Amino acid sequence: MEKKDYLSKIEDLTSEQIAEGISGGIVTFDELKKTGEFGHDKQKSVNTLLKKIDDDTFAAADTVSAMRKYLLVFPAGNHVIEVQEKIQQIQDKENAEERRRQEREKMLREIKEDINEYDTDDIIRKFSSEVLDDLCNQLGIDAQMIKNYKEPVLKFNDIPKIESDIPEGYTDVFFWGIPSSGKTCALSAIFSTIKKDYSMEAPDCDKKFGATYRDSLINIFLNGYGYLPGRTNMDRTQYMPFLFYQRGEKNKRKISFFELSGEVFKYFYEVANNIQIINDFNREDIEKSFQTLELLLKSNNQKIHFFFIDYNQETKHTTDINGLTQSNYLEAAATYFRDAKDKDNKPVDIFKKKTDAVYVVVTKSDEIRDHDRSVSAKLFLNDNFGSFMDVLKNQCNKHSVDFKVKLFSIGDVYFKKICKINRVYSTDIINDLLKRIKPVSDNKYRKFFNS
Repeated sequence: MEKKDYLSKIEDLTSEQIAEGISGGIVTFDELKKTGEFGHDKQKSVNTLLKKIDDDTFAAADTVSAMRKYLLVFPAGNHVIEVQEKIQQIQDKENAEERRRQEREKMLREIKEDINEYDTDDIIRKFSSEVLDDLCNQLGIDAQMIKNYKEPVLKFNDIPKIESDIPEGYTDVFFWGIPSSGKTCALSAIFSTIKKDYSMEAPDCDKKFGATYRDSLINIFLNGYGYLPGRTNMDRTQYMPFLFYQRGEKNKRKISFFELSGEVFKYFYEVANNIQIINDFNREDIEKSFQTLELLLKSNNQKIHFFFIDYNQETKHTTDINGLTQSNYLEAAATYFRDAKDKDNKPVDIFKKKTDAVYVVVTKSDEIRDHDRSVSAKLFLNDNFGSFMDVLKNQCNKHSVDFKVKLFSIGDVYFKKICKINRVYSTDIINDLLKRIKPVSDNKYRKFFNS
């Protein structure tokens, strides 16, 4: 029936028919009352029926569309407030789900563009473990192994405190770099490659400095994959002497790796610029690292220096808490190397005393997209670290020290921390060390042990 039928035939309609017309939205209760033919008893009966229909309609309204229809039919119904709240809750939930969906889509796009945009915890939390599985399968890596990786725990050792602590006859290899420059990761890859493809023994000296730390670095890449370590603590400069030789080689080389705390560069910056940027809480630890550095630089051992420069930090214009860049710190270090004086106010030239070679190593060089990365790396260094490079080159030329630029990449990094090692770059550095450091004959070892 149409509305006019309800209005003209109200006396002939049953309460059920009227209630059906009202609940169906054809006619309203007030419109029927205005006809003057809607008797009191029938109104009461229709209200009773409408209440039941109200309750039944509310109970069955499980979609926003049904709930809105309820509000239209029962604008003063018994459940209006509840329905309005439910509609708002559903809309809030739908809006939240839409935001999450958009966020997931954005995240997936970013992951596909850059596999290191998010770590594994981010992906599992915002997506699911299955999504991480799919990503790993696409990359050809073991998803379960990735999930089981934990942050490596680096165990540190004591460092030399007096001159006699430093064993004689070793070539001391210095690894320089500001915090997060990649030198600890590079050391880990180098040690792991030595362990895999070469031979290494404990040093022939009384104090076995750095053995535990060295083993910690080796174990990061036990199966070709590793969970990259965090930055080295400011008081954790490490000195690691060991014997080193090629498989089948009769004689052994005496070598020590010295990883400098990156925080030492803050000290260089203070000295070079006559300013204080180290807080009192950290100053003692940083000065302790610097004292160890001075101790090793004074020794009569042969020396090789590797300066690590992070390609990403400079191209992304990264600054630290002091608002300073990698370039700022390296330029300060160059100034220190040029102008430093000892306690007797005599010039101290770190490359003058038995330095065989100086290397500038561009880490994360896989981020260089140009065809000839070696050329691009040199241009990058000249453009961003021109003053630092000039000081190093001048000092090396002055003292006839070999100077080289090298590229380095630890390997393919996934999800910010997981790395599949590429040993090519580590092997290149190791082979350079093999060529530069002369093995010690067995006769010299026997002479050492008999003395």
